[in-house]
Amino acid sequence: MFTENQELEWSEIPFEDASAKYELNGISEDGLGEVFPEDPPHYLVRQGDVVIDGPVNFGAADEGDVTLHVIDGDLTVNGPLFFIQGDFYGALLVTGSIFCQQAFVDMDAMLDVGKSMNVEGMPFTHLSKPAHFAVKEALVAGSWLEASGDGLFEIGQKPQARLLRVEKSSYHAFSKYAEEAEKRAQEEGTEVKKPSYFGFSPKEASSVRGILHPSLIKGEEGIDARAIREAMEEGRPLFA
Repeated sequence: MFTENQELEWSEIPFEDASAKYELNGISEDGLGEVFPEDPPHYLVRQGDVVIDGPVNFGAADEGDVTLHVIDGDLTVNGPLFFIQGDFYGALLVTGSIFCQQAFVDMDAMLDVGKSMNVEGMPFTHLSKPAHFAVKEALVAGSWLEASGDGLFEIGQKPQARLLRVEKSSYHAFSKYAEEAEKRAQEEGTEVKKPSYFGFSPKEASSVRGILHPSLIKGEEGIDARAIREAMEEGRPLFA
């Protein structure tokens, strides 16, 4: 099951009808439809706003989940939201906004938000290359920890959040290597294009060390994703 929350009852809408109404390309640049090997026979749709007492878990568990799941309205989670998937690709489209206390989006998750995503605490993204994280309008949060540098991100405007980084990241814009490249270019008298990440510069990204709770830190500036998930589930502090 894509989610075990009983409040969410999905209705099967034939692909031709559903794909005409819920156009992913209108939200994200390349759309999520390309991740499916073939057109699914139907989309699974929940009409209207949804309010759930968290935690809520999303993620494709088998071939039956390999389709687009649509919440046609706002999604409010009174608690943490988790979206984690591995072997099977399912996608979640929320046509309105998401409101939640914490958000954990991991591995091959494919999330598309038609309006804004509002997280009281911290959204944590740790995505693989096939994953997709699209927010048409604003990402609003206290802090945003982007820990992988992979996946496809599309956000309509500069996130309204404190940006946190990990030490050894592959994303050039957050890493110390970006600053080193800039310094080297200055010494050599050459120009270098300053990297950016949704309007952030590398210097705006704060190290997790001294900000995240010590129990969530691994090494000097690394993070323990499992520990972060468990802390969110149990309602333990995320920050020092």
